[in-house]
Amino acid sequence: MKKVLVGIFILALLVLAGCGKTDTANDKGVKPEQEELMNQYQVLINENKPVRELTSFIVSNETILSRENMDKAVIDLIEVAQTRLKDYEDKIFSPEINIPLNNYKYEDLAQLQNIKEEDIKNLLQEAFNNGYKLAASEGMYYLEIDYDKMLKDFGGHTSDEVAGFLEIMAAEGDKHFASDAALTISLDELANRIVKTEKYIETYPDFALSQQVKQFHSWYLKAYLLGLNNTPLFDYQTEKAKDKFLESYETTINSQKGTKLAGIMEEYLALLKKYDYARSDEIMVFTDRMTAEN
Repeated sequence: MKKVLVGIFILALLVLAGCGKTDTANDKGVKPEQEELMNQYQVLINENKPVRELTSFIVSNETILSRENMDKAVIDLIEVAQTRLKDYEDKIFSPEINIPLNNYKYEDLAQLQNIKEEDIKNLLQEAFNNGYKLAASEGMYYLEIDYDKMLKDFGGHTSDEVAGFLEIMAAEGDKHFASDAALTISLDELANRIVKTEKYIETYPDFALSQQVKQFHSWYLKAYLLGLNNTPLFDYQTEKAKDKFLESYETTINSQKGTKLAGIMEEYLALLKKYDYARSDEIMVFTDRMTAEN
């Protein structure tokens, strides 16, 4: 009987010991997995693997990575893609590529149709595979990051902070606010982008890539306050503010109450009225100060 009791006691100790080990593994199992995944990802970056490989790694692990690590992985991907973009710019603007490239229609280049030069076709195919897309401005083709694709791939798995950044960048990539020194979106849409970037900066002031949002906010605001060379606020003949700008300013004041932009536009309209809606040194000083501060 004593032997039986001793055997049961030993068995119980073994079971408890086994349970203890299992619990410890469960408690710590998640963290080592996260660390291992992020270490693997960092190795890919350190080895200068193509952007497509980094993207594939994130997509393969997006349901496993923690929200924090998903954010870090996507931010790192963006930074790598931005750095690598310089290499593509050097290639696409080289004479042997750029001169024949500009003889093609955008549709042919975007779909890689009817491209005779293999070096051009291969360069674009490689760029597209690595998350870049073709854009055009002032009669020149160039490549830029396809943020819309990033948003679709990762937006649902990142924090609002990262997803919001991708949304802002994707909106600009899908429809640039300006081209050839002219506005390409409506004034009201431009105002909406100012407010969106304004709120993002206020909500996430310490975001790793916030400086890029601040840059766009500054460009948007300056374009809204003064227009651009080919879409100016002040008419070149009369030097008076154009009605379409003034009407948009009124709309913004009424529809964006409580925003910094609405406050700026109230002050700006009063200043314009003071000078009978004509250009003045005080107006220019005001716009310089607003774009510098915001």
